[in-house]
Amino acid sequence: MYLIIGANGFLGSYILKNILEHTPDEIIAVARNVENVIHNPRIKWRSCDISNKKAVDALCEEINDLEKKVIFLAAYHNPDLVEKNPKFAWNINVTSLSYFVNRLSNVKCLFYPSTDSVYGNSVKEYCFKEEDQLNPVNTYGKQKCAAESVIRWYGYNVVRYPFLIAKSLSPEKKHFYDIIVEHLQNNMPIDMFVDSLRSSLSFDTAAELLIRLMENYSEKIPKILNICGDDKLSKYDVGVKIANKLGYDRKFIIPVSTSSSAGIFEATRAQTTLMDNTKVKKILGLDNIKLVL
Repeated sequence: MYLIIGANGFLGSYILKNILEHTPDEIIAVARNVENVIHNPRIKWRSCDISNKKAVDALCEEINDLEKKVIFLAAYHNPDLVEKNPKFAWNINVTSLSYFVNRLSNVKCLFYPSTDSVYGNSVKEYCFKEEDQLNPVNTYGKQKCAAESVIRWYGYNVVRYPFLIAKSLSPEKKHFYDIIVEHLQNNMPIDMFVDSLRSSLSFDTAAELLIRLMENYSEKIPKILNICGDDKLSKYDVGVKIANKLGYDRKFIIPVSTSSSAGIFEATRAQTTLMDNTKVKKILGLDNIKLVL
């Protein structure tokens, strides 16, 4: 059985999709809001605010007798909002995470998706390895470092993801991918950074590789793994890929420099954050990992 905490987000939706496609498992999917979610006979939805200890206690009392594979996705993600509300974000990203994990039992394995933001800025397009020193440039990245420490203290696993993109599986929530497509459909220009590189990956591939790791789980799997693509891609590159795939005019993808972003973001962003995926490819027997849109 899978337990997915924070299952109604963009990545959570693709994780549910991949569990249903690649495993026979039943799923307990947990979210604060369980309206407009993916419905399937194998999915049991449970509403739970992870910052509410009584709600967490009630959920854990219900599920702790069951052996489970856990993915903990719930977090306060937006770097600008984290910068504005650091104490509120800490309560969600670290305190509530710690309480929830401490209450869980009968866990076969637990994976915590983290972010390339923990590494900080890549110099000369260096690809960060899992054992490299962390140097986050904003509060969000620092809180994810703290959350990783909690997960590792309990002996569980962290996977670090790059910039993820794909169409939203929810009709109620648009992802950046959907906004790009809307602009292209209506012949409207959209600015995209050309000088900021990531080891970008699709939500679907990110979810599929995580489920493969969990389906073949062993204690030999490193406690921290980068799950990312091989290629060094700017958001402009990604926008062009979307335009080419869907047959739209790529001229509406406008390359802009990160220097033009002054005043747009509340939180500092690393200009380039690239990751090395050698370990996960070796574990899963992969020759390459590509961004497939």
